[in-house]
Amino acid sequence: MSIFPSSLTNAIARQYDLFQQSLESMARDRAFLNYGLADFSAPHDSLEHRQQRLCEETFRAAEIEPHHVVVDVGFGSGEQDFRLAASTPFRQLIGFNISQRQVHGAAARAAREGLEHRLLFRHGEAEVLPGVEPGTVDRLVAIECAFYFDRPRFYARAAEVLRADGLLVLADIQLHDRLAFLTRREDLRRVGTWSSNERHWEPHVRLRSRRNINRETRPGVQMCVGEILRTQLRERLTPSERLEWMKMAFYSQLVALGLWSGLVSYDLLVFETRSGR
Repeated sequence: MSIFPSSLTNAIARQYDLFQQSLESMARDRAFLNYGLADFSAPHDSLEHRQQRLCEETFRAAEIEPHHVVVDVGFGSGEQDFRLAASTPFRQLIGFNISQRQVHGAAARAAREGLEHRLLFRHGEAEVLPGVEPGTVDRLVAIECAFYFDRPRFYARAAEVLRADGLLVLADIQLHDRLAFLTRREDLRRVGTWSSNERHWEPHVRLRSRRNINRETRPGVQMCVGEILRTQLRERLTPSERLEWMKMAFYSQLVALGLWSGLVSYDLLVFETRSGR
């Protein structure tokens, strides 16, 4: 079976290849691609500080220990994993990404920094995790990317590779149940609603905790929209790159409105395996 059978998956891979290409051309190869998490005691924080805080909060929720094998799916440029490696002991981290360009960039950086045995970056779908044996992973993390996944296959595969006491941690965006009719659209089907996604994960993993972070993420969403629009004005981008960034600005603005209205939910979710504690 092909690792990438879906035309939607191929389109997402191409999108992030173009994102990475444009970031490299702007000498921003270490940039994050998430909406960030605000600290309201530091209202003038940069977007990058907020983005790093979201990664830190997600990894903190994963309760990573020195003997753990961690899988990070949809790792972007890999910056979050390099910063984790600098601050947190763990046995090994394996990153999976469908963007070949992002995988090559992160792997090359790991080699330059002598971390290639501790940080492994692979090309592959979150629903497949090629080469990962059942019951060999302690923590599986997905930061702001699960809405791209075929969720039933993803939850099943996550439960398969996790150890009995393993945790699955998602920084995830979902639609309110009142917007279920929107999931008939191909571009929103994988986002899902809370109820539909719950039906998909229930056979495989148990929800351990849910922290709603709508309020903390909304300012970063608007900052992302502004940054994208400014980038359009000051950078030389190819037409394809410009189109993908504008699409991201459009969908980000919809997310901001959804977070404000409560029709979109951004949650930090921690799951444990059904056979776990």
